[in-house]
Amino acid sequence: MKYLILLNYLALFIFGCSSQSTSVVYYQAYDAKWDDPSINPIFEHEWEAKDYAHRNNMSTKHSFDTSHSYIVRVINYRYEIRQINDWKDEVLYTTASLRDAESYVKEFGESHSDLYAFDLKTGSEISNSVE
Repeated sequence: MKYLILLNYLALFIFGCSSQSTSVVYYQAYDAKWDDPSINPIFEHEWEAKDYAHRNNMSTKHSFDTSHSYIVRVINYRYEIRQINDWKDEVLYTTASLRDAESYVKEFGESHSDLYAFDLKTGSEISNSVE
């Protein structure tokens, strides 16, 4: 019996845990110059994100700071919670779960009246802590 337990621990050490959690993956057409969630949409398929990026890239050497220059990147979240006020506009938290996003705003919104949750797939605000 001792050897069986030792063998199990040894197998875990050598091979590690093999829990196969399936993580959701999204493809985001991302423009680093624009922080607005409605400008950096996500898609379920890579070809959709690449098509969006191709159709909306407008960067040339004559259109410096206002043009779009999208790349396609892989992310594992659909919702982001941002703190938006006169001093900052930054992402505080990301999640793949709508329930988790709403819980975050509810929990931390009591001490911060400037939290906004966005659905990156639609680009729309889904909740906020503004009173």
